[in-house]
Amino acid sequence: MKERLQQFDRGLARGEAAVATAVLLLLVLVAALQSFFRNMADLGFAWGADALSRMAWGDAFMEKATLWVAMFGASLATHYNKHIAIDVIARVSKPKARAAMRGVVLTFAGVTCFYFARVVLAALLAKAARIPAEYGVFADDGSTVHICLGSAQAIADAGYERPTLFCALRSFLEGMSITVNTPERAMDLVVPAMFCVIGLRFFLKGVDAFARVRTGGIPDEELEGAMTELHEDEPRASEGAGPQAGEGA
Repeated sequence: MKERLQQFDRGLARGEAAVATAVLLLLVLVAALQSFFRNMADLGFAWGADALSRMAWGDAFMEKATLWVAMFGASLATHYNKHIAIDVIARVSKPKARAAMRGVVLTFAGVTCFYFARVVLAALLAKAARIPAEYGVFADDGSTVHICLGSAQAIADAGYERPTLFCALRSFLEGMSITVNTPERAMDLVVPAMFCVIGLRFFLKGVDAFARVRTGGIPDEELEGAMTELHEDEPRASEGAGPQAGEGA
């Protein structure tokens, strides 16, 4: 069971690394294109100004992409045990006590991450109660509904176009009782999702630490930055050093 969980975690980490890399590359690409088009527009090229206006979504995307890279990076840090840790006491403790302390700390960290995920998700759902003006259209009864729920005529009367891809994603999330009204809020869902992944990793590592108390605890060699002692041979006497027996007089 433990081996299967570790194998799944390694596969998940590879997927997280791939997503983080792709998002980072897109972030760099969008920033480079925006800079290029802005320079062309400043030089008087009309096509540069037109392209820059079409990339009005770039700033919001880069803001959310930075958030994605940060959250996936934090999750990968917990996978590789590279997260920030204050382990001064653990370093000077006995192996069994060290395992028990690590179990308590990691389990508490996991529960805290689950709580953070719940709080952030609740905040995002609360924001979804308000429909932004650019995503609202009038229904037949005069009330405002989300553009994904409006009729084709109402959308045309408002001068909008239905965001098909976002509406499909919104419909999928609605099936899980998660309502988002803008693509930005949809991208924010990475925060509670990654907090759940981080919390699960912490919790399972804590359970494993408690289990190791019965098997001798956590040895010094497994500590971050620990060095294996080198056992050198006894130094040999330097040539010509030391008293030599004198020849018979």
